[in-house]
Amino acid sequence: MAIGERRGVRARSLTGGSGGSPACMDFKYAGAVKRNGDLALRIMIVGERILPFRHAGDKNFWLDMIRRLLVAGHEVEALSVDIEATPGNGLPIRHVPQIPVYFRPDARFNAEHSQFGGVNNYVSKTTNVPIILREVRRRQRTFRADVIHFADNFGPATVLLRAIGRNVPLTLSAPTYHRNRPLYDAMLLASFSSFAVVVPFSEAYRRRLLELGFPTGRIRRIRWGIDVSRFTPPTDDARAAARASLGLERGKFVVLWTGFTQQTNETDLRESIRIATLTLERRPVEFIFCFKPEHFKPQFRNFEQPGIRVMNLPEAFRSACAAADLFLCPIQDSRSIAAPPLVWPELLAMGIPILTTDIPGTDEAVVDGESGFAVRSPEEAQGRLLEIEADSALQRRLRDGARRIAVERFSVDRAMDEYVDMWSKLVAQSR
Repeated sequence: MAIGERRGVRARSLTGGSGGSPACMDFKYAGAVKRNGDLALRIMIVGERILPFRHAGDKNFWLDMIRRLLVAGHEVEALSVDIEATPGNGLPIRHVPQIPVYFRPDARFNAEHSQFGGVNNYVSKTTNVPIILREVRRRQRTFRADVIHFADNFGPATVLLRAIGRNVPLTLSAPTYHRNRPLYDAMLLASFSSFAVVVPFSEAYRRRLLELGFPTGRIRRIRWGIDVSRFTPPTDDARAAARASLGLERGKFVVLWTGFTQQTNETDLRESIRIATLTLERRPVEFIFCFKPEHFKPQFRNFEQPGIRVMNLPEAFRSACAAADLFLCPIQDSRSIAAPPLVWPELLAMGIPILTTDIPGTDEAVVDGESGFAVRSPEEAQGRLLEIEADSALQRRLRDGARRIAVERFSVDRAMDEYVDMWSKLVAQSR
């Protein structure tokens, strides 16, 4: 059969017979159609906390993807696996109840948001797989997806998904690799076994999968992306206003840290504090440490001193982004492979270079001397930071390079085209 056809149903044209905007359940998204061939796909996306608005999580990528897929004429249904139900606000997002299992405390989350720790472990993910499987099969009877994509890895129990993958291709996003427990690699490969294609978000992760013996034909590296028209370098006026709102002196060099990202924790936080302390011994730089509400703990206020501020409000984070000259984000665990975190391309697109540590994957966003630097020690980080602070020409070059890398490598439009190409080929092969 042709791409997009299904049993007894003629493939749909992207433009449609009437020339109107594509329908997706109860949502109509008008806009110029971006074509991938002449045929539309029907795509089901399954993941944790796919919300109809921007928030502090990494699913902002999938929110942008859903909107663009709809504009391109594809039909989408997203199943959001979450503890609480959130209204879809007109987007085709359906809630799947999530059961937290408090196997062990997750130190990254504070007491008010401990429920997130309760779903951030293999025990909870395994418990929830039968619920997800049941809901996917139920929705398939109505939606009849051409392809089902999992935006999260729910662990080895996903072998159960083979029951729905006989006629419908299953694909899976694989953002990060973090070998932090025994048998990690064996469990990882088991969790990938039901999927026709696994999508690592970095070339370094793709190479690691090949080292583990995962078939090359079932790997497609697709970097995630951001809306590079939404994230842009602030104007001089916006930058001045942001600095004024934070009470920053004119001309002060500002370094931003935010966390926690997918692979950072309090060890990385303390490394950043150490770098800040070393730097302040030499130069009066301003460091702003911004925490997501679910991660902030009162004891983090103890890090504050002249030159180091601690903030935990969303509006303060937005101002800090507009005011920042550099983003500091060391990742200490050498067993990790960076995605890199979604906040990296967002800040790069705003013209903010990154200072990080040299682990696999970081070089795909942080190109040494172009969009930032990767270092191996706090002392080297201090040296690089002071070098950037003292050289206005280097600052301009890094700002321009950061924006260029974001546009060239991390555009959500590029990501969507690559996903659609992958899904279209899989659908063609399955007919």
